[in-house]
Amino acid sequence: MEIKKILPPILVLIVFLFAWSFGASLYNMPFLLPNPLEVAQAFVTDFDMIAGGLWITFQEALYGYLLAISIGITSAAVMSQSKILERSFYPYAILLQTLPAVAVAPLIVLWFGFDMQSVVVISLIISLFPIINNTLLGLKSTSTNLVELFQMHNSSRVVNFFKLRLPAAIPHTIAGLRISAGLSVIGAIVGEFIIGSGSEGGGLGVMVIYAQADLQTALVIALILTATFLGFAFFISVTALGHRLLKHWHESEI
Repeated sequence: MEIKKILPPILVLIVFLFAWSFGASLYNMPFLLPNPLEVAQAFVTDFDMIAGGLWITFQEALYGYLLAISIGITSAAVMSQSKILERSFYPYAILLQTLPAVAVAPLIVLWFGFDMQSVVVISLIISLFPIINNTLLGLKSTSTNLVELFQMHNSSRVVNFFKLRLPAAIPHTIAGLRISAGLSVIGAIVGEFIIGSGSEGGGLGVMVIYAQADLQTALVIALILTATFLGFAFFISVTALGHRLLKHWHESEI
C-alpha cells in the first residue's frame, strides 16, 4: 500500500530529471541550463553557504509566519463578533492582500531598516490574508443547531466562542495555515530580493542575486530548490499538525 502511494511521485521525478538532462544536453550551455549533476555538485561544493542562507531565510519566514498566525487569528476572532466590525475591517484585509510589496518596500525599509525586520514584515504581509479569510469563514460557519443548543443552556458569548465556534473553525484555519505556509517563504524570498544586502552573506534570495550576477546558474537553481524545499517543509509541518488535531473527529482526516 505504501509503495502505491510513493511510486507515482517518484516516477514523475524520474521523468522530470530525464527531460531536464535531455534539455540540458540539447542546449549544451551550462550557464543557461545546467544538468542535474551540475546542480547536485553545486549543492555539495557550496553546502556551507547554502546552509547559512537557508538558516537566515528560515528565521525570516518563520517569524513572519508566526506573526501572521497570531495577527490573522486574532483579527478574524474580533471581526466574527459583530457584522459591523466585519464590514469595517474586512475590506482593509482584502486591500492588504492586494498591496504590492514592491511598492511599499521603500516605506518598509524607511521604518524598519535594511535588515531582517523588513524581510519579516514583507513575509507577514504576503502570508496574512489567507489566515484571516479562512479563520473568519470557519468562525461564521458553525452549525446553527449547535449554536441554538448553547443558547438554550444560556451560555455566555465567551463560552460560545472558545468551546464552540473556535474548535469548529479549526479545519478552516488549518486550510488557511497551509496556504500561508508556502507564502511566508515566498514573502521572505521576495523581501530579500527587494531589501537586498550589503554582501553575499544574506538569505537565499540575496544569494540568488549574487549567483545570477556571476552566471552561476547551477548555484541559482540549487538555491531555488532549497527555498522550494523550505516552503514544502513548512507545508508538511502544518499538514501534520492539522492531521493530529482533526484525525479523530473531522471528515477530512478520518
